[in-house]
Amino acid sequence: MASIKIHLFRQSAVEAGTPGDYYINPSEKLMSVASEWRAVEHEDAIELIFDENASMGFPIFIRFSDTQAIGDSENKEDVYSYIVNTDFLDVNKMDGEFRDGVTKIYIPKIKAEGNDKNVVEVQAEL
Repeated sequence: MASIKIHLFRQSAVEAGTPGDYYINPSEKLMSVASEWRAVEHEDAIELIFDENASMGFPIFIRFSDTQAIGDSENKEDVYSYIVNTDFLDVNKMDGEFRDGVTKIYIPKIKAEGNDKNVVEVQAEL
């Protein structure tokens, strides 16, 4: 049996016809400043890099949700936010660092089973 393709962003998963198979879902507002941040997929983790020196002094909301594709929570159009899909990323082992105006967040990959459908929101001031 072929393994499913997990996409970095939900938008590409939707375009591929597998809307639930994604790692993160950036809001439209966060995507509007895509030149100010980047997401890097590693074999075992997703790394999000935000450059405060490039005028990103606005708050970024992080939401954790499993089965986001069926609408557990939605990105608000008026905020800079992204949703982390806990079906595939282990937010309990999330780590990060801030150095020289750059914030890096590391979220290990997993295939979680039996997640409840709770959504937790935190705010990071970058």
